[in-house]
Amino acid sequence: MPQTSPSVLVIRLDAIGDALALTPLLAALHERAIPVDLVLRDVNAEIFSSRAARAVYVAPFALRSSTPENRRSIAEFGALLRRSAYTDVLVATEDPGGYRLARAIEAPTRVGFINGWGKPFKTLWARSMLTRAVVRSAGLDPQAPHECAVLWKLGEGLVGDVPIPRDPNLLRPLILDRDLARSDYIAFQVSDKWERLGIDFGQVIDALQAATKIRTVRAIAAEREGDYAQRVADASGVPVERYASLVPWKEAIAAAASLVAPDSGAVAVAGMVGTPTVAVYPLIRDLRLQIARWAPWATPYRSVSAEGAWSGEVTACLRELLAS
Repeated sequence: MPQTSPSVLVIRLDAIGDALALTPLLAALHERAIPVDLVLRDVNAEIFSSRAARAVYVAPFALRSSTPENRRSIAEFGALLRRSAYTDVLVATEDPGGYRLARAIEAPTRVGFINGWGKPFKTLWARSMLTRAVVRSAGLDPQAPHECAVLWKLGEGLVGDVPIPRDPNLLRPLILDRDLARSDYIAFQVSDKWERLGIDFGQVIDALQAATKIRTVRAIAAEREGDYAQRVADASGVPVERYASLVPWKEAIAAAASLVAPDSGAVAVAGMVGTPTVAVYPLIRDLRLQIARWAPWATPYRSVSAEGAWSGEVTACLRELLAS
């Protein structure tokens, strides 16, 4: 008999924050009892709970590679996934491998992004891989949509015209496998992302030490960033917890009374689980649009621009969030 009930595969070959922007769409599909599988990367494969999808596959191919070997890997992976007889494949990535995989799966409906006249040749190529295309800006959209709202458009044919969910009580179970009570501590992300964004190390230390004067602080870091974590611990006198897995790391964020972090995946986690957040952004062009695109989705937050004595502003924002 022909398949009539939707069965969906979502491809998201990007970083942690990018993957988490799918959460409202996944919640809406879950509410409609539409089965969903995900193709993620090894760096973000643990970011969702077991309730978010039936299966999570780690893409077995390289990004931004058109070598014959890589194309062969995509084709073989597509043949494997074809057995699941998906009705819909949503290509929620800009990487060409995601489009090639969708084509290899041969689902009746394949929806992905094109950039219109912003990237005309890429647009023509992407259209050949898809059955329906969603236009998105090649750069930062001056209309400043949130990334969650942009990804939502991929699934509109499945979820209809219902409002996009923004309730952390609905989104939180898709991130966490167990219920966690809210604690009193402040989570402070220790990551070399501060350094990579060009944010002054001394003020990061000042902000961390100031937070300890407000409440107990749990400084959290990925184990792979051990060198940077040790530098912070030595400079601040604050011990840094280091996690080899995303699961305890995201749980530490979810149970916190508030989070301080640079523009990063930690901010995206907090935005979905309802942890009030102070997000620190570097001085960049179009900062307003960048904040609008990646701000915490479903939680109170304050944005701080890393200029001047910004660590003092972080302290004031923390006090404000914790008092509300």
